[in-house]
Amino acid sequence: MSTTKTLTQDEVSILLTAAVHAPSMHNTQPWRFEIDGPVIDILLDPERTLPASDPADRLTRIGLGAAAFNVRVAAALLGHESTFAIDPDPATPEVIARIFLADRGAPVPDLSSLYGAIGRRHTYRGPMTDQTVSPKVIQSLIEAARSEGAELRVLNEAQRSRLAGILQAADLLELRDEDRLHERARWIGGDRSTEGVPDQALGPLPVGPAAFRDLSAGFDRPHRGRAVFEETPAIMVLSTDSEDEPAWVQAGLALQRVLLTATSYKVAASFLNQVVEFPAVRNQVRNLIAATSWPQLVIRLGYPTQESGHTPRRPWNDALDHWH
Repeated sequence: MSTTKTLTQDEVSILLTAAVHAPSMHNTQPWRFEIDGPVIDILLDPERTLPASDPADRLTRIGLGAAAFNVRVAAALLGHESTFAIDPDPATPEVIARIFLADRGAPVPDLSSLYGAIGRRHTYRGPMTDQTVSPKVIQSLIEAARSEGAELRVLNEAQRSRLAGILQAADLLELRDEDRLHERARWIGGDRSTEGVPDQALGPLPVGPAAFRDLSAGFDRPHRGRAVFEETPAIMVLSTDSEDEPAWVQAGLALQRVLLTATSYKVAASFLNQVVEFPAVRNQVRNLIAATSWPQLVIRLGYPTQESGHTPRRPWNDALDHWH
């Protein structure tokens, strides 16, 4: 690795603060960082994986890809063009992505315009308004995914109806999986200051049928509120042509560009990923979109009706292994 053009402490703080604001499954924040000159490595932290829910580390790698995208956005704001490599060195398989920063110049258009959305973006688990997300915004999200090598498909009414049954099947599988429930207890609910999903970020339970994921299903949350959810949510499936570890990281890059673009339009997002966590159910989603590609994430989009708690983050320096 190159050791020229050492980054300043202010630059490292901006870059890694952006990185740790990426989404990750159950907010496990499964990343570690190493910095050598102008090169930033993003490593998988094996202590923060979810072997019961994510045995192949597919969703973990998606989170690492999202963190890599945030680094590139922050670098663009600072004036660094960047390139990146996925799984750059077979001798160090724990390094999932490597980002190379060019010499500093003027802010890089396009990517730098998304920087302001990094701190505002969060997973919103409450009800949405009945306001339709405009075709212009939807097209911007589709193009955002495509620019990072992924495909974003909008479900029509018939597909949403079929997805409702798939969601129910996945919810039942999850409730019957004791290993998953035990694993989730480590990350979901209660008061949390650095990781996981606290009670305040779980959102209300829907009064009736809804496109929703209850992360606390199987646990008693007596003070959880209830709300009426929208009848016709906007639901999109993010997919990739390949189904391997690099494709999962690529999906994370695409996901984060989509989420930051959505945030810039004041569109909120949550996930219905229970339907892509079980292989048999995931195949039903693949058939639903009639695609030869692989569904990686299912995203619900809309305009929020209420304030929502954010999930906490660890300080960036807690995840920094070395810097020189």
